[in-house]
Amino acid sequence: MSHDAQSISRTVRRQLAGTREPARLPFLQVIGNGGSLDSLRAARGVAFNDSIVIGRRPPPEGEDPRGSLVLSDATVSGAHARISRGGSGDEFVIQDLGSTNGTSVGGRRIEGPTRLPSGSLIFLGSHVLHFRTITPVEMVALREDAARPLAPVPTLSPALALTATKLRLLARSSAEILIVGETGAGKEVFATAVHQASGRTGKLVPVNCAAIPKELVESELFGYEKGAHSTAQARKTGLVEAANGGTLFLDELGDMPLELQSKLLRFLQDKRFSPLGSTRVIEADVRVIAATSRSALEKGGNVYVQEALLGRLGAQPISLPPLRERIEDVGRLAAFFLDQAGDPRGFEPEAFQALLLHGWPLNVRELSKVIGEASVLSRGAPAIGLEHLPDAVTVNLQIETDELEEPAPKYPDEATHVDLAPAGHHDGAADDSRVREFSTGPDTSQTRDGERRKRRPAPTPEELTTLLAACEGSVAEVARRLDRQYAVVWRCIQRYGIDANAYRPGGGDRDG
Repeated sequence: MSHDAQSISRTVRRQLAGTREPARLPFLQVIGNGGSLDSLRAARGVAFNDSIVIGRRPPPEGEDPRGSLVLSDATVSGAHARISRGGSGDEFVIQDLGSTNGTSVGGRRIEGPTRLPSGSLIFLGSHVLHFRTITPVEMVALREDAARPLAPVPTLSPALALTATKLRLLARSSAEILIVGETGAGKEVFATAVHQASGRTGKLVPVNCAAIPKELVESELFGYEKGAHSTAQARKTGLVEAANGGTLFLDELGDMPLELQSKLLRFLQDKRFSPLGSTRVIEADVRVIAATSRSALEKGGNVYVQEALLGRLGAQPISLPPLRERIEDVGRLAAFFLDQAGDPRGFEPEAFQALLLHGWPLNVRELSKVIGEASVLSRGAPAIGLEHLPDAVTVNLQIETDELEEPAPKYPDEATHVDLAPAGHHDGAADDSRVREFSTGPDTSQTRDGERRKRRPAPTPEELTTLLAACEGSVAEVARRLDRQYAVVWRCIQRYGIDANAYRPGGGDRDG
């Protein structure tokens, strides 16, 4: 067992010995600035204790650096936002610290202290972070995958990091594996990674069980002899034999006919088979990795995978989380797909925000297609913008940025401030019951009679430059005076090529 595996095992034993519910640690994942692919590639995780200040300014000399997260981004203020424990130990609160460009959670701008649930996306200027609480064993798994990624892109997701740890340890064994996950979640990617880490000298042979006609599955898997059927003009080597010394990847196992599953089970028991029309028995040193997007158990009277076959495919299925449950990986994956397309450009802020707010029902496969198409549609533009993304991806952001006649208030009333300092450090009166609640549900962009409101025209360059001068370069204040969403104003400023920093006192040298 490797040193990392021993460390994980010791951590697990310590947790089980102490409590069934191990303590969870606050953890910030820095997804990055979508305008820079280098920023997305350098995504990282930061653990903290009770409080952390996020901003561009380094902590004062002598102060514990673990209480600060420094982001090198001109759109982030010197001291931009603070996250602290709330009234109970498991609750956290975020507060904007008077930043120039404001703070949003889940795409909604916050005003005053706001509860921060685990799994929240945080937008600070052009930078994006993701907040979770994680266990120590998840922390170890994340560090291991960062150092030795199993897949082409290291993950920021604790759930996927644990899955990668299991697969990494199983890879060097001869054990069969069943990977379960939604369509497009990356089952073949991880099966390929396991094969590459296995040390097996043979090749990986992928088989899409759903794409082979039912009557041909057996002959495709096990081959046939000449004359075995009317079209058998010569002997055909089956895929099992072709994978000898390597790995056979059976994708969509749940679509394999049950009678063929029985023959596969017999092969797994003794690694022997006979081609159709032959009495010969062939031995094959083949490791089988199977995958299915359907339930491996009986549901609604339908059996997709035989229970006996499940028993041969590992102690339990290995689950891959869908992309919506590991949204923190979208930045790194987007950079990876742009690298594959040979595109060095990044995203406009609201386009990157739309990617992170999308639910990705078709998972990583959908993200790959969206990025590839956006790269083509945006040729000649300095960055990928909102107009280069499909409507299905931008709809959640448009709900927040639609400019409406007779708009509903877009900025919450001022919240009563509460004490966010750790216990024993008081800089104001506290009452945790007054902390603003944050709802992740979509806003409605319709009038009382159900008809969609019309958009207002975008602000002109003259309006923006006049207001930026009056507001000393504060985009958030400009948005407030215009009664517009911050994302819309920021987008217009970028489109017009206006440098908001130039309107700050000192030409932008002052911290926001």
